[in-house]
Amino acid sequence: MIPAPLRNIVIVGGGTAGWMAAAAFARVLGPTFKVQLIESEQLGTVGVGEATVPHIKAFNNLLGIDEAEFVRQTQGSFKLGIEFVDWQRPGSTYMHGFGTQIGHPLGLLPFHQYWIKQHARGKAQPLGAYTLNTVAAARGKFMTSAGDVPANSLLANI
Repeated sequence: MIPAPLRNIVIVGGGTAGWMAAAAFARVLGPTFKVQLIESEQLGTVGVGEATVPHIKAFNNLLGIDEAEFVRQTQGSFKLGIEFVDWQRPGSTYMHGFGTQIGHPLGLLPFHQYWIKQHARGKAQPLGAYTLNTVAAARGKFMTSAGDVPANSLLANI
């Protein structure tokens, strides 16, 4: 006897992760699957701010959520990276800028290869100095990704 195909998905646990998983399953799998989310009645909402990384844009696109409307309705904001304080030692800071573009390719090699060589010689600034989002965050600047520029433009990858 061949077992009946699975048609029910149960997500145990709510919160942001649970609800996002339920929304994604419902969107991708469509009405042929029943998606059920079970939350604990004993746990309340945590009540802290939620933060995401740039991949939320792809997730929102999957769900058909307009980014500008989403930010407006949630009173959200954008962030260019995460600053780690006292990460290496007390008093140290490190800014991890989001985005994939570090520097700009120079000839045949990617930028980071040149940076490694110059860093070994003591002639390079910290890597974040060559990352647009890290520099913009340090200067209090921001813009959304530009859609009217070539894909290899720094402005297309903010």
